Amino acid sequence: MEKSIRKLCYLSLFCAIAIVLSYIETLFPFYLGIPGAKIGLANVVTLTLLLCFGFKEALIVLLLRIMIVAMAFTNLYTFLYSLAGGILSLFIMFIFNKIKLFSHLIISIMGGVFHNIGQLLVAMCFFNSSVFIYYLPYLMLFGILSGVGIGMIGELIYLKIGQRITKMG
Repeated sequence: MEKSIRKLCYLSLFCAIAIVLSYIETLFPFYLGIPGAKIGLANVVTLTLLLCFGFKEALIVLLLRIMIVAMAFTNLYTFLYSLAGGILSLFIMFIFNKIKLFSHLIISIMGGVFHNIGQLLVAMCFFNSSVFIYYLPYLMLFGILSGVGIGMIGELIYLKIGQRITKMG
C-alpha cells in the first residue's frame, strides 16, 4: 500500500512539473521559421518516467499533461498536434529503450524526431496536403537538437533520482 501511494505521489509530482514546463514554454516564444517548433521541455518528464517507471506510467502522465495544458493554455489543434507527437514519440522511445542497445541520449533523440514526425502527419491530414513534407528535413534537425538537450537533462535527472524510484510498480 505504501509503495503504491509513493508511486502515485511521484507520478502526480511529475505531472505537475510537466504542466509547469509546458506553461513556461508558452511564455517564451521560440521561432526558428518552422511553424509550431518548440524545444519541448515537458518531454524531459516523459523520458524520465519511461526510464524510471515504464511505458504505462509515462503514457498516463503524458495524456494528463496534454489534456490539462490544452484545456488551460492552448486550443484543440494544439491538443491534436501534441497528442500525435507525444504518443508516437513515447512509443518509439519505449521500443528503443526495450531493445537495450541504445543510450538514453539516442532514445531521447529518436523521441524528438518522431514527435515532429507525428505532428507533421497530423498537419498533412488536417490540410489534406503533402506540401508539409518539405518541412521534414528541418523538423528532423530540430528534433535531433532538442532530443540532445532533453536527453542530457533527462539523463542528469535519472542519474540523480532514478535509482530511488526506478521500477516502483
